[in-house]
Amino acid sequence: MNKNNILLGVAVILILVLGIFWLNQPSDSQEAIKIGSFSKAIDYAPYLVAKNKGWFDDVAEKYGTTAEYTEFQSLPPINEAFATNNIDLVFEAEAPAIVGKSAGINLKIVGAGVFLTQEIIVPINSNIQDVKGLEGKKIAVLAGTSAHQGLVSVLNQNGLSADDVEIIDMIPPDAKVAFELGQVDAWAVWPPFPQQEEVAEKGKSLSGSEIFIQSVIVARGKFIEENPEIEKDLLDVVNQAQEWIIENEAEAQEIVAEELNLDLEVVIKSWPKHDFNPVFDEEAKQDIETKADFLYEQGIIKNKVDIESLVEIK
Repeated sequence: MNKNNILLGVAVILILVLGIFWLNQPSDSQEAIKIGSFSKAIDYAPYLVAKNKGWFDDVAEKYGTTAEYTEFQSLPPINEAFATNNIDLVFEAEAPAIVGKSAGINLKIVGAGVFLTQEIIVPINSNIQDVKGLEGKKIAVLAGTSAHQGLVSVLNQNGLSADDVEIIDMIPPDAKVAFELGQVDAWAVWPPFPQQEEVAEKGKSLSGSEIFIQSVIVARGKFIEENPEIEKDLLDVVNQAQEWIIENEAEAQEIVAEELNLDLEVVIKSWPKHDFNPVFDEEAKQDIETKADFLYEQGIIKNKVDIESLVEIK
């Protein structure tokens, strides 16, 4: 064996030894904590405030890592991110979480950020006076969302069904264009979109179309199983943000307007629709179960959801 071969052999052994050494070293750091939200919404205020003030970053730094933020525009990418371990925590309404759980995604609702009411809007000059007037009309809504569930629920409460209207699946930016061009007769959506149309004098709320929604905190199942301390710290940050919002309303509104790139007037007009001190208890859990059963009965989800595997009350 020549000298070069001996040196090469030594180098290979050294690399292997060093590799084994480093693989067996304890790690004080976690992978990046990946946090997201579903579209733009005023009800994400606790998340937006905590993000703006760096409180999530403080938690991440405590565990030797960083926080990453994503805004999803539709439901499938959220479920894909949960399924592929590319998101840890998402702020969204309960309906998308129910849809994800029904599809077999390992996730849990671990808290509430805000309680709120959503509604259906119609053009400012529309002759539609109430929900019954929607019969035979075109209604824009993002499929699988709380607005979708709320729309079908409100229709049923007024003696109509989804078959009595033409539901058009649209993400909010597309629905906004369609609404303002008169391509749809109504739009079921969450704040701030109705208030944007009202401030612009292009839309108005439809009487009797309000529905109660929970804006919830959804966690990847394996993430909270493996990181209970991080989960607790993240939820503590949400609680801190909720308390801060109540005590600093005007500044909170400015932060939300900045984070969502909205006119402050729109945020202020949307504010009364929200309860920033939600009580996430057995009653809230029952409400989610009722909505899960409704979505199953309506055929919006294919598999019935076990509420005990979906909702975690602390």
